[in-house]
Amino acid sequence: MVSKLKKLSEDDLIDISDYFSNLIYKKINHAVDSPKEIINMDVDINVSYNDDTEELDVDVDVDIQSDELSSLSDELIEGLIDESYDELDEYINENYR
Repeated sequence: MVSKLKKLSEDDLIDISDYFSNLIYKKINHAVDSPKEIINMDVDINVSYNDDTEELDVDVDVDIQSDELSSLSDELIEGLIDESYDELDEYINENYR
């Protein structure tokens, strides 16, 4: 059984958002042969916490403009985001439970 989250502060939510954003940037940058393959990348993280239900919601929107010769695909990016969510779960379990 997973224990409940502690009551999260605004600083906690910012920390979770920063961690997740940095993780996604790192994973995507490591997935390409050259950083020049990525022309522009925007990672938008929305973290919300409901005090009444003690539910944490983390949404991400990744917008990438890549070079036409880039090896990045939508499937690869989705897989990297899924891996990042798994690592975020571990991070939250270690730091906020």
